[in-house]
Amino acid sequence: MALFIVFIAFIWGGSMGVTMMMAKSRLAPGDATLADQLIVRFVAFVAVSIAMLTLGLVSGRTIAADDTTRLVPYLWLAAVVPLVIPSLKKRLPSEKLIYTSVLLSAAGGFILAMATLLSLMLSSPDLV
Repeated sequence: MALFIVFIAFIWGGSMGVTMMMAKSRLAPGDATLADQLIVRFVAFVAVSIAMLTLGLVSGRTIAADDTTRLVPYLWLAAVVPLVIPSLKKRLPSEKLIYTSVLLSAAGGFILAMATLLSLMLSSPDLV
Protein backbone atom coordinates (compact mmCIF):
# COMPACT_ATOMS: atom_id res chain seq x y z
CA MET A 1 0.00 0.00 0.00
CA ALA A 2 2.84 2.42 0.83
CA LEU A 3 4.47 1.82 -2.55
CA PHE A 4 1.13 2.49 -4.23
CA ILE A 5 0.80 5.81 -2.41
CA VAL A 6 4.35 6.81 -3.38
CA PHE A 7 3.54 5.92 -7.00
CA ILE A 8 0.40 8.06 -6.84
CA ALA A 9 2.38 10.96 -5.37
CA PHE A 10 4.83 10.77 -8.28
CA ILE A 11 1.96 10.76 -10.78
CA TRP A 12 0.37 13.78 -9.10
CA GLY A 13 3.64 15.66 -8.77
CA GLY A 14 4.67 14.91 -12.32
CA SER A 15 1.40 15.97 -13.87
CA MET A 16 1.26 19.17 -11.83
CA GLY A 17 4.93 19.90 -12.58
CA VAL A 18 4.38 19.55 -16.32
CA THR A 19 1.37 21.84 -16.07
CA MET A 20 3.27 24.53 -14.19
CA MET A 21 6.28 24.34 -16.54
CA MET A 22 4.03 24.65 -19.58
CA ALA A 23 2.18 27.59 -18.05
CA LYS A 24 5.44 29.37 -17.29
CA SER A 25 7.00 28.75 -20.70
CA ARG A 26 3.95 29.34 -22.90
CA LEU A 27 1.95 31.94 -20.97
CA ALA A 28 4.51 33.99 -19.03
CA PRO A 29 5.73 36.26 -21.84
CA GLY A 30 2.32 37.93 -21.97
CA ASP A 31 1.91 37.53 -25.73
CA ALA A 32 0.35 34.09 -25.53
CA THR A 33 -1.91 33.20 -28.39
CA LEU A 34 -5.32 31.68 -27.98
CA ALA A 35 -3.87 28.33 -29.09
CA ASP A 36 -1.23 28.52 -26.32
CA GLN A 37 -3.90 29.22 -23.73
CA LEU A 38 -6.09 26.37 -24.95
CA ILE A 39 -3.20 23.90 -25.01
CA VAL A 40 -2.04 24.78 -21.49
CA ARG A 41 -5.58 24.76 -20.12
CA PHE A 42 -6.22 21.36 -21.70
CA VAL A 43 -3.01 19.96 -20.19
CA ALA A 44 -4.00 21.46 -16.81
CA PHE A 45 -7.47 19.93 -17.12
CA VAL A 46 -5.97 16.49 -17.80
CA ALA A 47 -3.47 16.91 -14.93
CA VAL A 48 -6.16 17.95 -12.44
CA SER A 49 -8.37 15.08 -13.57
CA ILE A 50 -5.53 12.58 -13.18
CA ALA A 51 -4.65 14.00 -9.77
CA MET A 52 -8.19 13.83 -8.45
CA LEU A 53 -8.75 10.37 -9.91
CA THR A 54 -5.62 9.01 -8.25
CA LEU A 55 -6.47 10.71 -4.95
CA GLY A 56 -9.91 9.13 -5.15
CA LEU A 57 -8.31 5.74 -5.77
CA VAL A 58 -6.13 6.12 -2.69
CA SER A 59 -9.11 7.20 -0.60
CA GLY A 60 -11.26 4.41 -1.99
CA ARG A 61 -8.76 1.72 -0.95
CA THR A 62 -9.72 2.31 2.67
CA ILE A 63 -12.97 0.52 3.42
CA ALA A 64 -13.71 2.55 6.54
CA ALA A 65 -13.36 5.82 4.62
CA ASP A 66 -15.65 4.91 1.74
CA ASP A 67 -17.82 7.99 2.31
CA THR A 68 -14.92 10.40 1.77
CA THR A 69 -14.55 9.19 -1.82
CA ARG A 70 -17.80 11.03 -2.53
CA LEU A 71 -15.92 14.31 -2.02
CA VAL A 72 -13.69 13.72 -5.05
CA PRO A 73 -16.09 15.05 -7.74
CA TYR A 74 -16.67 18.25 -5.76
CA LEU A 75 -12.95 18.77 -5.19
CA TRP A 76 -12.32 18.09 -8.88
CA LEU A 77 -14.97 20.63 -9.86
CA ALA A 78 -13.45 23.25 -7.57
CA ALA A 79 -10.02 22.70 -9.17
CA VAL A 80 -11.39 22.80 -12.73
CA VAL A 81 -13.46 25.99 -12.37
CA PRO A 82 -10.44 28.34 -12.81
CA LEU A 83 -9.65 26.59 -16.08
CA VAL A 84 -12.96 27.61 -17.66
CA ILE A 85 -12.84 31.23 -16.51
CA PRO A 86 -11.87 33.46 -19.44
CA SER A 87 -8.60 35.31 -19.15
CA LEU A 88 -8.53 39.06 -18.58
CA LYS A 89 -5.07 40.06 -19.76
CA LYS A 90 -4.11 42.56 -17.05
CA ARG A 91 -6.41 41.73 -14.14
CA LEU A 92 -6.63 37.96 -14.32
CA PRO A 93 -4.00 36.45 -16.64
CA SER A 94 -4.32 32.89 -17.81
CA GLU A 95 -1.11 31.90 -16.05
CA LYS A 96 -2.57 32.87 -12.66
CA LEU A 97 -5.70 30.85 -13.37
CA ILE A 98 -3.58 27.77 -14.10
CA TYR A 99 -1.62 28.25 -10.87
CA THR A 100 -4.89 28.69 -8.96
CA SER A 101 -6.17 25.41 -10.38
CA VAL A 102 -2.97 23.60 -9.32
CA LEU A 103 -3.22 25.13 -5.84
CA LEU A 104 -6.86 24.09 -5.52
CA SER A 105 -5.91 20.58 -6.60
CA ALA A 106 -3.30 20.40 -3.85
CA ALA A 107 -5.77 21.83 -1.33
CA GLY A 108 -8.31 19.23 -2.46
CA GLY A 109 -5.80 16.48 -1.78
CA PHE A 110 -5.20 17.84 1.71
CA ILE A 111 -8.93 18.13 2.38
CA LEU A 112 -9.50 14.57 1.18
CA ALA A 113 -6.66 13.28 3.36
CA MET A 114 -8.02 15.06 6.44
CA ALA A 115 -11.56 13.83 5.76
CA THR A 116 -10.26 10.27 5.37
CA LEU A 117 -8.29 10.54 8.60
CA LEU A 118 -11.31 11.91 10.45
CA SER A 119 -13.53 9.16 9.05
CA LEU A 120 -11.04 6.50 10.13
CA MET A 121 -10.77 7.99 13.61
CA LEU A 122 -14.55 8.10 14.00
CA SER A 123 -15.07 4.56 12.74
CA SER A 124 -12.24 3.02 14.80
CA PRO A 125 -12.03 4.73 18.19
CA ASP A 126 -9.30 2.32 19.30
CA LEU A 127 -6.89 4.10 16.89
CA VAL A 128 -7.09 7.33 18.88
